[in-house]
Amino acid sequence: MGAIAQHLAALADRASSLPGGEQLGEVRRAMTVQLGLDPLTRTGLVAAGLDPERGGAAVLFEGPHRGEFVAALPVTKPDVFLQTAQRLLVERAGFAAVAAQPQSVKLFERRGERVGVAVVRGYGLLARTQDPAASIADAGARQREQTLASDPGLDAARRKLGAQDFIALAPAGSSIPLRFTSRPLPGDAAVSLQGSQQGIASRLFAQLPEADARRAQGALPGGGASLIELLPADAPLRARLGVAPGRLLESIRGDPDLGALLDRLRGADAEAFASVAPGMAVSLALARGANIGAAMDYGFDWRRKSPFDTVQLVALADVIDRKRLMKAFDQIAKALPQLGARAERRGDDFQVTYAAGKGARFGVREIDGKPVAYLMGGPLRPEELRRTPRSTNPEAAALYQNAGASLRVDFGKLASALRELPEGAYGSGPQSYVARSLVGQVIEPLRTVRLSVAAEAFADRVGGSIDVELVAP
Repeated sequence: MGAIAQHLAALADRASSLPGGEQLGEVRRAMTVQLGLDPLTRTGLVAAGLDPERGGAAVLFEGPHRGEFVAALPVTKPDVFLQTAQRLLVERAGFAAVAAQPQSVKLFERRGERVGVAVVRGYGLLARTQDPAASIADAGARQREQTLASDPGLDAARRKLGAQDFIALAPAGSSIPLRFTSRPLPGDAAVSLQGSQQGIASRLFAQLPEADARRAQGALPGGGASLIELLPADAPLRARLGVAPGRLLESIRGDPDLGALLDRLRGADAEAFASVAPGMAVSLALARGANIGAAMDYGFDWRRKSPFDTVQLVALADVIDRKRLMKAFDQIAKALPQLGARAERRGDDFQVTYAAGKGARFGVREIDGKPVAYLMGGPLRPEELRRTPRSTNPEAAALYQNAGASLRVDFGKLASALRELPEGAYGSGPQSYVARSLVGQVIEPLRTVRLSVAAEAFADRVGGSIDVELVAP
């Protein structure tokens, strides 16, 4: 627990020193006053009677009261721990001691909710269940081979996730994940967290039956790593969508409006997706010459103003059947007039225009001797795409690997792009006030944050990671 507290304290100190993070430091100071100790220090843990050299655990239950649990915390001074728990429950949480107290458990009650506290075999137990005394008695009578520490599912989670500050395990069939999913988990699932001065790293996995795992691998085959270097290096968002093209199209068609629009292409969309390899590389950036004030006025309504006046889109995919793809592109171009747009073709390039301005451009271009399909919006042209050096940041490594899918968001790059805009880009009057407030109060405080997300399908599970990195401003 001492190491975890140290990691969280370092993270809190770093976050509170960053722009916009001052409130986190104030929250920690207020919590210290409320508790009478700082739980993010070894001194604070010892003052509460806890042992900073050992770890703790908690188990959640489904019961009449939502959020029932039993927690076990390592203690060195049982009397101090019991006094601290009683003080917090009575003085801070509004509980009152139950009149008829069992000999081995202290019980507290609040509006029909009961909590029990006891020390058993060197651990402070805190139980919030329908019968806390019975829950604590059961915990004390449990043999070592029946404990959570000996659980094979937890042991497997540790091996898959590595050394972490915190691991949460939901065994197969657990009803608790139903709060967040539409169906029960077919296998064990686990998530871990590791905090440090550099940010937060999380890892997760969900075990799958063999047939489901094969389907997951088919839907997420990976690919596209070689295309990442062609994306603009200054783009705040870069992603490698290692999804099977057919499944990606299926997801897009899941939106009713987009589905209705694609239906009017008479199958050309399916032909186009079938002509490219898995692994699309995508980036989003601020377009050159963007007018933030105008974007605020139009609210990114593409029917009134082209979004590519503000946003630079680049989407690339390796081509596996160029002839089939160009036939599909030609069919799409011919269908656009019935959608209120038109496409001008020059060679293998199609530029879309419509009443609100320039739309996307799409086509095929030879890059390093290989055909690459592109969908682009904004002033950047296909011939301007250049390979850039790979990032040396290990947090971005998943982008340059073919396995699964990954995404990287760099708010610092977005903030830098906004700072480079001329004064007139923010408009005037109320328009300028709203635009500058958005940038100053949302984007600028986030400029030190980097977000990395990755997912991969294996023969027996799906796994992923979510990392939040904090850098110096």
